[in-house]
Amino acid sequence: MAAVVVVGAYVFVSATFTAPPSPARAMVSDGFAPYFSQRWDVFAPNILRVNSALQVQAQWRDDNGDLQASDWIDVTDMELAAVRGIPTPSRISKNSINALSTFLERYDELTPAQQDRVQDSFIERSPNGGFTAIPDADLRAELDGLGDSGEGSSVPFVRYDYMLNRFSTAFTEAYFGRDVERVRWRAQFDRPNEFLHRFDDERQFDLNELTFGWRAAEHADDPSVRGIFADVQTRYTGEERR
Repeated sequence: MAAVVVVGAYVFVSATFTAPPSPARAMVSDGFAPYFSQRWDVFAPNILRVNSALQVQAQWRDDNGDLQASDWIDVTDMELAAVRGIPTPSRISKNSINALSTFLERYDELTPAQQDRVQDSFIERSPNGGFTAIPDADLRAELDGLGDSGEGSSVPFVRYDYMLNRFSTAFTEAYFGRDVERVRWRAQFDRPNEFLHRFDDERQFDLNELTFGWRAAEHADDPSVRGIFADVQTRYTGEERR
């Protein structure tokens, strides 16, 4: 009897994932996606037509105390470059793609006014003339005031923004071998040429980017995190990181 129930549940879940959109599909997806996520947009009729990439940038102080900005670093390209030509790549190669996808999903749930605000910086001028992070409570209150769902409507986005801040800080500190002061990131969307133009050198579609403002760097509590990120980047690129 138990086996029948398990098989029946499996068939039901599989059918709702592959069937046209419906209330049942949405309910099953919400319940099972964290554990059994499936993506069907590699097949017709909903083929994924745009490649997304997470790119990060950092700022730090030089020996004279002047603020310096890095070039943009394409995290996604670095991850994918390490598995190109491998028929069974590790899922870790999609780490930045998955993180960016979740971040943008939460961004899309914001109101237009909230979206405009989060694309700006989350830092403010301090009394000593420098800059500091806007307190979390003040930031959430500001965003909730721009929303239409009341208090707490911005919490899911702010939590993931904080996660990307921690990731970008650790990643750029390992990449550049410096203590960074602030970070920001952007999503780059690349739509490949259509099939009939796949061999053309000229691009059919421009690159599109969605850039988010500067955040005060969130450093890891454990200093060994920087070394872990450096080791991973060394394996990905073949270049020694510190």
